[in-house]
Amino acid sequence: MKMQDIKTLITSGTIILAVALYMIFGRSPAEDQSTKSVTDQQGTITIEQVEGKTGNKRFEIDYNKAYDGLSL
Repeated sequence: MKMQDIKTLITSGTIILAVALYMIFGRSPAEDQSTKSVTDQQGTITIEQVEGKTGNKRFEIDYNKAYDGLSL
């Protein structure tokens, strides 16, 4: 067997394995539809909906300044 044939087999096998894993562990269309049901008719989500769904609460903060890590 030539070296080029071995490279082709390895490449093809890797691609087939990746596609198979994606098909097994990828999101199904049923999961996509369940996430869309959270949005209202306009396609927006309110803060109250997010807080109710996640249980997290929003809090106010004061913005002081941006710091990018560079010395001046």
